[in-house]
Amino acid sequence: MTEYRISNKLKKQLKDSHLRVPVEQRLSLEMLELLSSFYYLQRVSVEAESDDMLDNMGRMKFIQLLMNDIILRLCKFRDESSMSLSFIQVLKALRKRATTKQRVEDVEPEIKTYNQLTSNLDNHRNTYIAHLSKRDRAHLKPTVELSDAILLALQITDKLCGGRNSYKVHDIDLRQAVFGQAADQGRQEGAPALSLAKPGP
Repeated sequence: MTEYRISNKLKKQLKDSHLRVPVEQRLSLEMLELLSSFYYLQRVSVEAESDDMLDNMGRMKFIQLLMNDIILRLCKFRDESSMSLSFIQVLKALRKRATTKQRVEDVEPEIKTYNQLTSNLDNHRNTYIAHLSKRDRAHLKPTVELSDAILLALQITDKLCGGRNSYKVHDIDLRQAVFGQAADQGRQEGAPALSLAKPGP
């Protein structure tokens, strides 16, 4: 078996490239992935559309995979570990910069609200997605807060970035396609627009 190793020089180059991207922009890239998954989830039919049982089973499996992906990504944002790229860790990083300290003064209460809103999702994550609990799932509540949690995450990310991010895949504006006018409620007035376009295949 061939063993592959990364040279120390390449490791340093990769680390330097990673650190050159501000933490709030890395957070925005995660938000882009989250919106992508939710966009596809909204457009997948839960009804049987084929006479082929395997086709229908594949569709249901795809829906479950999208749900799990969304829950995992939402729970990443609430992680308090210093090793995680989460809302609270980005907030701490921005407070250390003189140029961004003022920007995040009113974000912390929203992050607390987000953590409360997603506590049920965290239970789902810990029971059967990231871990496999011996306990059954009867104690879990339905994930009815999914859409509200994503919208609040979107608004928090905008504030941490200091402006309205534009999440586009080809010619689709995901924030507008998913939430419409609700996506822009509560954003900072006069903040510069930021664009994060996801390249196509």
